[in-house]
Amino acid sequence: MSAPGRRSPARGLALALALLAGAAASARAATEVEARLSAGSIEAGGTVSLLVTVTDPRGKVADPQFTLPAGLELLGSSRAQDFSWVNGRSTNVVTLRFEIGAVRAGRYSVGPIRIQVGGQLYRSGELALRVSEPRPAGGRFTGSRRDARAVAALVLSLDPPNPVVGQACLLRMRLVQRVNLTEDAQTATPATPGFWSESWGEAVSYRAREANTEVGVVERALRLYPLAPGPALISPAHALVTPASGGLLDPLSGFVDSRIEIRSDSLRVAVRPLPAGAPAGFGGGVGEFEVAWRTDRSHTTQDQAITASLDVRGVGNLPLLRAPDYRAADFEVFATSVEDSLPTPGTLGPGRRSFVWTLLPRRAGRLRLPGPAMSWFEPRGSRYVRHVPAALAVEVLSAQAGPAGEGADGFPNALAARPSRPGTRAAFPPLALAGGLLVWAAFEFRRRGKAPDPGAGDRARLREWLRSIGLVHGPDFWRAADDAAEWFERRGESVARLRESIAEARFAGRTGREEEVRRQLVERLGAAMPAPPSRWPWQAAAAACVVLAFALFVLALPAPGPRAPAERAAAADRLARSDDLAGAEAEWARLWDESAGDPALAARLAWGALQRDDVAAATVWALRGDTREARDGALAAIARRVRDAGGLVGAPGRALPLRSWEWAMLAFLAAAVAGAIRERRFLSRALIALAVVAGLWWPAESAWRAGQRLAVVRTSQPLPPGDITLEPGQVVRVRARAGGQVTVRAASDLEGTLPERAFWFPGSR
Repeated sequence: MSAPGRRSPARGLALALALLAGAAASARAATEVEARLSAGSIEAGGTVSLLVTVTDPRGKVADPQFTLPAGLELLGSSRAQDFSWVNGRSTNVVTLRFEIGAVRAGRYSVGPIRIQVGGQLYRSGELALRVSEPRPAGGRFTGSRRDARAVAALVLSLDPPNPVVGQACLLRMRLVQRVNLTEDAQTATPATPGFWSESWGEAVSYRAREANTEVGVVERALRLYPLAPGPALISPAHALVTPASGGLLDPLSGFVDSRIEIRSDSLRVAVRPLPAGAPAGFGGGVGEFEVAWRTDRSHTTQDQAITASLDVRGVGNLPLLRAPDYRAADFEVFATSVEDSLPTPGTLGPGRRSFVWTLLPRRAGRLRLPGPAMSWFEPRGSRYVRHVPAALAVEVLSAQAGPAGEGADGFPNALAARPSRPGTRAAFPPLALAGGLLVWAAFEFRRRGKAPDPGAGDRARLREWLRSIGLVHGPDFWRAADDAAEWFERRGESVARLRESIAEARFAGRTGREEEVRRQLVERLGAAMPAPPSRWPWQAAAAACVVLAFALFVLALPAPGPRAPAERAAAADRLARSDDLAGAEAEWARLWDESAGDPALAARLAWGALQRDDVAAATVWALRGDTREARDGALAAIARRVRDAGGLVGAPGRALPLRSWEWAMLAFLAAAVAGAIRERRFLSRALIALAVVAGLWWPAESAWRAGQRLAVVRTSQPLPPGDITLEPGQVVRVRARAGGQVTVRAASDLEGTLPERAFWFPGSR
């Protein structure tokens, strides 16, 4: 069963607004203004929309001015703004909508409509509207005598049935088909006076059961919002249906019109008022919303405006939300625009409405941008909600001469304070790490040189035996001799002959043998005496490690480049100060080709590109300058200007923004301290691990950043196959590059292919 067709409403009168005498022809060509009615005729009690569309306005769009004749009344208004990109051209459309209700039948003229756009006044002619009497109630026949209810029925319902003022509702119109129809039904939608309505959704067909019979249902829905409390009446809907030839037996079916007109009952709605106690600044919002407050960037200059947007998302009466009254002490607030992204017609899904302000800072510094207070009513909890977003931090740089601005000669003070020194060698943290490990080794050698003597006990014992054996006689001598022999035996030496000599001399009564035994014992004890350890090699090794460690540390520190390139860079700076920017850029570029890597030189090339309004080239130089050293003052200042101009969007950041010499110092000191506290093993090992990370982080990150496959967008263009637009200066990641084509990823899930000429590649000089 196909969906029923909608009866074409009378086409609304559309008149292009004519510019008053004296307006320039170029202005007329740039801005297009049109006013029209959504329908040329309606029934009494119905509504019609007056739409005023301004395309590519050159300035602020004021509210239209017009009067309504007696018999018509203004029910509500809204403003929406839409940006689009078609065939390489951006289009900005501001749509102002006014809902007009018809009180009684007659012929009316709406207008003329006057609207001021950017200082120019536009005026339309009068728009004709015919209001007819409502159709009489009750279904009728044009051929068949059967009851129309046996063929089909129209049913209207509202969800929720008893809404509060402003609550989003869904009006459903169901055509219940009880017999087969020869063609799609022609329907006339009901009038909804007292409601702000949108477009009807697409027809949906499905099967249902009515009592015990299966019927076909064609359903359409309309999203609408009650505008005032009290009773409201939705007029009946009408439809023309034609039963199939087998559906009704009528001998005259071939000679008379067999179409049947049916109508629904009118729908009475009791609109409840909003409860008392609305918070200050309540803007009429009704629904379940979430609010987000953001700016387009966090850095700007004092003479450059930013945009701040309040995004309201959720399910509710988004088209009726009014922009909050907003003021900021440190910013001058300009006109407010509105951007809508509403759910599909005929549904109550989530949508978005954004209020956008243009703000100009009043002073320099780190300013706080307060969030606008937003209030709404939640029908589910029957309560008012007031939300104030957290303030945002905005860093505003001075536009005057000073540390963040330009000098009297127009040259940025940030560049003047940081001269370029091409050829300067960065620090090399791995050498510093090696030096720190040598300090750790020096502590270890010194500790070993002071280690306890393992033979000190044996030497003391042997000296005592030598003294006893050499001085005593008789039993004391033989006791000392036995102890010495036992000690030799414990050492694993053969003492059998020694013990025999001791026994013969002791028990044979031969005193001459005592001296012989004494001599043997003295010789053997003297030979067994351990020599004291030699400590000077450890001390010498420790001293050598210290000397070598500090030599490596000195070599690891940054070294200035040759004097000649620095003098050439200073001469190029003087050219820039004397308004010869082209000559200065040429010399800076030559210096970069000869010795790339100096961040201050890259900052100068980025600034030169900004002076030519080439945001893409400025982004390329900012990326190249940030490949090695971090936190360069000149490059950081110019990079902020590049971001303010829209560049560096999507550029990768640094996880740990330390400079090369800071990494070198950290690696050296961590390893040296680890050697000094080696007894505290856990802490010492942790410091060694930190030293290794610090020593290897900078070269690893520099290699990684230099090897990143990045591209910078040169001009605005869509990224196929989606509808995202890449802007100049945006940084994307290269996925593949072959045959003059480049596949890039602009976000985590946005990928497309464009020609190589659409990008700059920072990795190439």
